[in-house]
Amino acid sequence: MKHLISKITIFIVLFSFFTIANATQINVGVMAPRGALKAMKRWGELGKYLGVEVGTEVKIIPLKPDQTVDAMSNGKVDYMLSNPVLAVTLQHKLGAEPLVTMNKKSGNQFAGVIIAKKGNGISKGTDLKGKKVMGFKFKRSAASYVFQVKHLKDQGIDPHTDFSVFKQAKTQDDIVLAVRAGVFDAGFIKSGLLESMAKEGISLSEFTIVDQKKDSLSHVHSTSLYPEWTITAAKTLSAENKAKVKSALLKLTASSAASKKAKIVGFVEPLSLAGLRDTLKSLNLPPFNK
Repeated sequence: MKHLISKITIFIVLFSFFTIANATQINVGVMAPRGALKAMKRWGELGKYLGVEVGTEVKIIPLKPDQTVDAMSNGKVDYMLSNPVLAVTLQHKLGAEPLVTMNKKSGNQFAGVIIAKKGNGISKGTDLKGKKVMGFKFKRSAASYVFQVKHLKDQGIDPHTDFSVFKQAKTQDDIVLAVRAGVFDAGFIKSGLLESMAKEGISLSEFTIVDQKKDSLSHVHSTSLYPEWTITAAKTLSAENKAKVKSALLKLTASSAASKKAKIVGFVEPLSLAGLRDTLKSLNLPPFNK
C-alpha cells in the first residue's frame, strides 16, 4: 500500500510540474504577412530574449493576418505583435491592452506606399482611375490597404469603384513584382518594403511613388503616418505577467541580437491608436463596420 501511495504521490507531483510548466509558457503571436519562415527568422530571437528576461519559456507563433483575432480569442496566444489595425480590432473586440509600440530606425510610425512602374504615366492619385491596382488583405491590412484607401477617398477616389481591377495579392512582395512586370499598373504596399526588397535585388529607380510625401519618415511613402506595429496583451493576463513582459520589451536595446535580427531599435510606450480608430470608423471598416 505504501508503495502504491508513493507512486501516486510521484505521479501527482510530476503531473503538477508539467501542468504548471505548460501554464506558464508565454505564447507570442506574430502577424506574418511575408510568410511563417520569414516571420520566425525575424522574430525568433525576440522569443529567446523574452524567455531569458521573464524567466519563462516564450514561444513565437507566426500567424496569417486573418488568424490573429481567433488566436487570441481562443487562448492560443497571450500577446500579439501586429499592425495597428489589428491592434485596434483586438482592443475593441477582446479588450486587449496595447502594451508597446515597435520602434525602428525610421521611427515609431509608418505609412502606406502607392507604387507604379516608372514611365507608365501614373504619378498622382487621380491617375489611378480606370487602372489595374493590387493590394493586400482587403479591410485588414494597415499599410497595404487601409492607409491607401483613406488617402484616396480623401481625394474623392474609391478604389472599389474607380479602378478597372482591384485585386488582392497573396503577399506584398507579389505586389511589387507584379507592378515591376507591368501586370498591374499600381500597387499598395507598406513603407519600408521597397527598401528591404532593394537589398534583395529590386531597384527603387524602377518605380514611381504616387503622391510621394516628404516628412519625418525616411522611407518612401504616399499616405499620412500611423503608429508602428503594436504588441497587445490579452485581457485575461495578470497585471504581473504584463508588467514583466512590458518591462523586458522596453529594456530591449538596438545592439541586442533580438533587435538586430528583427531590424528594429526596440519598443516604446504604446502610441495612441485613436487616430487610426477614427480612420477605420470613417471607412466603415472592421471592427466598426455595420
